[in-house]
Amino acid sequence: MIELAGVSRTFRTRTGEIEALRNIDLTVATGEFVAVIGRSGCGKSTLLRIVSGLLAPTAGHVFIDGQEVTKPRKDISLIFQRAALMPWRSALDNVLLPIEFLGQKRSAYRTRAHELLELVGLGGFESRLPHELSGGMQQRVALCRSLIQEPRAMLMDEPFSALDALTREELSVQLQRIHMENSATIVFVTHSIDEAVLLADRVVVLSARPGVVREIVPVHIPRPRTLGRTAHLEEVARTSASLHELLVSPDAVPPPPASARPTARAGM
Repeated sequence: MIELAGVSRTFRTRTGEIEALRNIDLTVATGEFVAVIGRSGCGKSTLLRIVSGLLAPTAGHVFIDGQEVTKPRKDISLIFQRAALMPWRSALDNVLLPIEFLGQKRSAYRTRAHELLELVGLGGFESRLPHELSGGMQQRVALCRSLIQEPRAMLMDEPFSALDALTREELSVQLQRIHMENSATIVFVTHSIDEAVLLADRVVVLSARPGVVREIVPVHIPRPRTLGRTAHLEEVARTSASLHELLVSPDAVPPPPASARPTARAGM
């Protein structure tokens, strides 16, 4: 579904150029959950913004279903670290916000909005304002907002990083359940090895800046997964250890930048 072909990104600053990503090749299949991990500053968030169409690559191309991404698409949702809810709108009205932006009828999506809030444990909180909700509850509202249009893919930039450990695990389990029930394609940026192993089908490990793909680690653990019930499994320990070693070991020398932009592909 999602393909990155030779994607690179360089930022120009007053003091020179900063190469954030170099020659990223990656394919994410329909319905797959891919986690992206790496050290701070390795270009993880930049990668998501390029896939979403919010940021253009310096070189290379991104395709979704064979069509090149040149601008944001309404069937691709992007979730940030902070919930970014409108403080004067209720939980229900925040969930329905994308519908209003698209000029569609709220009434056609009201039932789905209630169902989504119920799905994440917020039934009965529809009329609450954001300041009346905990951080974890606010992030659940943001998750519902991203799902209201039934997106083809969800791009998630460390959405649980500001939450306490127990809330993070709870929301990770809920996200896994939503993924299994809706078969959405998800690309999930995280610093947490435990979170990556709990959620992902594959984990993409990026090098320090400039970010290049060091390795892609498959996660062969049956679903559903929880840190409590599956943490003792040998495969969990082996996968976690492999990811830890990749993150702490010295990076290999990144390959040189592509000399030319890859030719756009017509299909997947």
